[in-house]
Amino acid sequence: MGPSGCGKSTLLNVLAGYSISGSSGQVYLNDSLRDEKQMANISCYIQQDDYVRDLLTVRESMTVAAHLKLPTTVSAISKANQVEDLLNALGLSFHGDTVTKHLSGGQKKRLSIALELITNPSILFLDEPTSGLDSQSCSQFVSLMADLAHHQNRTMVCTLHQPSALLFEKFDQVYALSSGRCIYQGPPNLVIPYFAERLVVCPPYHNPADFLIEVAIGEYVTDDVLVELFDTTKITNTNGRNKCHTISDEDHEQIELEIDTCQEDNNTNDERLSYKIELSNKPRFYVQIYHLYMRNITMYKRNKTYLLLRIVIHLAVALIISYMYRGSGNDAARVFINMKFVYASNLFLVYTGLMSVIVSFPLEFMVVKREHFNSWYTLFPYIVSILMVEIPLQILCCIVYIVPAYAITSQPFELMRFGYFAVFLIATSMTSQSAGFLCGATMPLKISVFVGPVFVVLLSVFGFAIRFPDVPSMYVWLHHFSFIRASFQSIMYSLYGLDRGILPCSDEMYCHYKNPVKFLNEMDFARVNIYPEFVYICFFCLCTYMLTSTVIWYRLNKR
Repeated sequence: MGPSGCGKSTLLNVLAGYSISGSSGQVYLNDSLRDEKQMANISCYIQQDDYVRDLLTVRESMTVAAHLKLPTTVSAISKANQVEDLLNALGLSFHGDTVTKHLSGGQKKRLSIALELITNPSILFLDEPTSGLDSQSCSQFVSLMADLAHHQNRTMVCTLHQPSALLFEKFDQVYALSSGRCIYQGPPNLVIPYFAERLVVCPPYHNPADFLIEVAIGEYVTDDVLVELFDTTKITNTNGRNKCHTISDEDHEQIELEIDTCQEDNNTNDERLSYKIELSNKPRFYVQIYHLYMRNITMYKRNKTYLLLRIVIHLAVALIISYMYRGSGNDAARVFINMKFVYASNLFLVYTGLMSVIVSFPLEFMVVKREHFNSWYTLFPYIVSILMVEIPLQILCCIVYIVPAYAITSQPFELMRFGYFAVFLIATSMTSQSAGFLCGATMPLKISVFVGPVFVVLLSVFGFAIRFPDVPSMYVWLHHFSFIRASFQSIMYSLYGLDRGILPCSDEMYCHYKNPVKFLNEMDFARVNIYPEFVYICFFCLCTYMLTSTVIWYRLNKR
C-alpha cells in the first residue's frame, strides 16, 4: 500500500510478470529464478478494472472459463459441479443467470476472482480490488480474500490505496511504499510500535492505515527520517530474506516466494536453477476454437439489434442504389451510368466490411489481454473464432445487397457473369474487412476510424477516376497495389467482356457503345485478366490477416 504514484501497481505488475519493461532485479520462487511462462500456471492477475464479457451471464462466463482452462481429462459434469461450487462459495449462485453488465461493482469483482479460481491457482495478484466499492462491499471482498488465504491455502497479493482501520487489520502482511521505496514491511498491528521506536508517533485514535499513508507522503517526518526508514527497511529485508511467508500449491507443498533485488556484483544467486512446474493438460487448439466460437455466437445472439441493423442497411442501400441505376446494365446508352453503379457497389461493400470490424478489437483488447495473460487460450484459436463469426456474417450481408441490386439494374442474367460479379464483390469486402482488423489492431481507436476510410478512398481512385495511362509514374505502384481497383476492373470486364454480344440501345439517335468491346478498349479494361486479379485480392487478404495476427501477438505478449 501507499499513496497515489508511489509504485504499487508497477511493483505488482513486475511480480505478476504482467509488465516488466523499465524494471531491474529478479524475482525468485522457491529459492529459484522464476520462469515467467510457467508462473502463469500457478498464478493469475486480476486488474483494477473488471474486464468481463458484458453479454454473457455469470454462469455462462464461468462455464466457458472452465472449458478453456481445465484439462480435457476433466468431464463436463465435473466442470459444471466445480462452477456451481465456486458460485456458491463466492455468493454468486443467486446471480448465475444475470448478464454481467447488470452486476454491481462488488459482484463483478467476485466474478473476476471466480473466473481465475477455476484452475485453483496458488497465487492471486489483485490491483486495487476495493476501488469503486462501498464500505459494505469492501468489507465483504476483503473477508473473501482472507477466507481464500486462511482456509483454502492461497496467497493473495493485492494493492490498496487507503483502507479503513477494520479492513487494514484483516491483512496478514503490509508492504508500504513511498516514492518507489519501502518504508515498512510487517503485520498491520505493529505499524504504530514500529514507527514509535523511530520517534514517529501516531496521533491518538488515528487510523493506522491513514497514519502509514501520511508518513509515506512526508507528514510527521522529515526527508532525513524517510531516508533512514528506507535504509532500515532495506537492511531488515536483506538480513531476513529467508523468513518469508510460504505459498501452498495445489498439492499443499510449501513453496517460498522471494523477491531479490541483488547487486550486479553478487553472483551467488545466478547459480540457482529456474523453478520448474509441470504444465497442465490444456485443451487442444480445436477445442479452444469450438468454445470461443460458441461464446461469440452467444454474444451475437444477445446483440440481435446489431445483426439486424447490418442486414437491413445492406438491403435498404441495395434498393436505393439499384433504383437510381435501374435498367442500366443492359443499355448501351447508359454504360457509364452502369460503371458508376459498379463503383458505388464496390465502394459500399468495402466500407461496410471495413467499418463493421475496425472497432471490434480495440473495444475488447483489455478483456483479451487479461484472458490471454491468465492462459485461457492461445492467439490462433482466438483469431479463428472471431473470423468464423465475422466472415459468414459479412458474406450474408454482401449477398443481401448483391442479389436485388443485380436484378433491379438489369445486369445480364447469366450465371457465369453473376458469379463473377458476386465473387469479386464478396472477396473485396472480405479484404476490406481484413484491413479493418489491421487498422483496429495497430492504431488507437480515434486514429483507426479516420485512417481506415481515408486509405480506402485513396485506393478506390485508381481504375475509376483515372485510367492507367494517365497515372503519374510515381503513383503507378499504388495503381497495382489497390485491391479495389483490381475488383472494379474485373467486375467491369466480367459484365462487358467474355464475348458479350451487341447491347440494346434506348437512344433512338446513336449509341456509341453498342459493341461492349469499344467501351472496354477506351476505358483500358480490355486487357484485364480476372483470374490473376482474383488471386491478388485473396493474397492481399491473407497477408493482411497474417500481419494483423503478428501485431496482436506482439501487443498481447509485450511486457
